[in-house]
Amino acid sequence: MDYAQIISVFGIAVPVCTAVVAWFWKTQHERKVVKVALVAEVLALKEIANARNYLEDLQQTADDLEAVPEEDRDTIQYHIPVPEHYCRVYVANISKLGSLKLKDANLIVRFYQYADSVIRDVSPGGVLHEGSSDPDDFRENASILALALEAATELGRRNPM
Repeated sequence: MDYAQIISVFGIAVPVCTAVVAWFWKTQHERKVVKVALVAEVLALKEIANARNYLEDLQQTADDLEAVPEEDRDTIQYHIPVPEHYCRVYVANISKLGSLKLKDANLIVRFYQYADSVIRDVSPGGVLHEGSSDPDDFRENASILALALEAATELGRRNPM
């Protein structure tokens, strides 16, 4: 190889290597940003649910209904206004879940599945939104919400902010 060929090889190799390194850095950075954003959204939703005492309210409502004889129970409506965009980070990044560690992706998906289940019941058309006198309806939702909050807690433990 002569001097000109060596320069040509380096002239091609350096930009190619630079592009590969930049691509790896960008991919790694994007994976971290997606993870931080998803974890932040999940933890914020958990904090909102805790601040508004949703779990305790559902459990208390179930206990209150249970304390009344079945034939004397009133129908109780339980409404939680949830905006459609409550999970905008999750929806925007669902195709990127594969870039996360398996346990993190598992916890994030479980959190949103549990949260969506509760949201369906407390939104128009849902059993609690329409009203129920059955304490089991409230207890079931409390159990599902507790599972969502547990998933969020575990995700926070795994990814301290």
